[in-house]
Amino acid sequence: MADFDNIREIGFFKALFSTWKQSLFNPEVFYKELNNNKTITRPYFYAIIFTYINLVFSFFWDVIFFKIGFYRNYAILPKIPLFLTNKNSIYLYIVIGIIFLLLILGALYTIFLTLLTIIIHGFVMLMGGKHGIKNTFRIIGYASGVGVFSIFPIFGYNISAAWFAVLLVIGIKETNGLSTPRSIMALFLPFIFISLILVVFFIKILIVK
Repeated sequence: MADFDNIREIGFFKALFSTWKQSLFNPEVFYKELNNNKTITRPYFYAIIFTYINLVFSFFWDVIFFKIGFYRNYAILPKIPLFLTNKNSIYLYIVIGIIFLLLILGALYTIFLTLLTIIIHGFVMLMGGKHGIKNTFRIIGYASGVGVFSIFPIFGYNISAAWFAVLLVIGIKETNGLSTPRSIMALFLPFIFISLILVVFFIKILIVK
């Protein structure tokens, strides 16, 4: 059971840090002891917290690197208008951007997390998984602590994505009793499947043209 499931007994910040530390740096033990019968609200809010951290820092670095003309990303967000050249205007724009993120993130991330859970869980079951979809949701939720690595500019996302994939494989393996190859297949087959669909889709578009 994750410490974040016992916030009332442990305390919010202590449980948050303890869960983050255990899930990222001792994932084999963490996921082996994860109880899939617990609520999904705690891992959901845990994931939301680190997703906010991720996007806020990403927005911050985007502002910095956009200003010097070196790095541009995150097209969903409005870029800094050229007339915002003084520091006060930039700080105001950052605050507006953060508020914008806070307003839209909850709904968008919930949809993303739900779809990701459904897709991955389907392949986990295909590989012989033993637990319900709640278990898969908890695995993904508690793997979201990798979002903290977005504090590193440019390469932070590469670190987060790679570590997130590793944590999911370990989580699927330890909670479902699957072999490492089956756990890897349960995670990567959905992406291969979706990629094939997209390839076929684009091929048909090109043929029609």
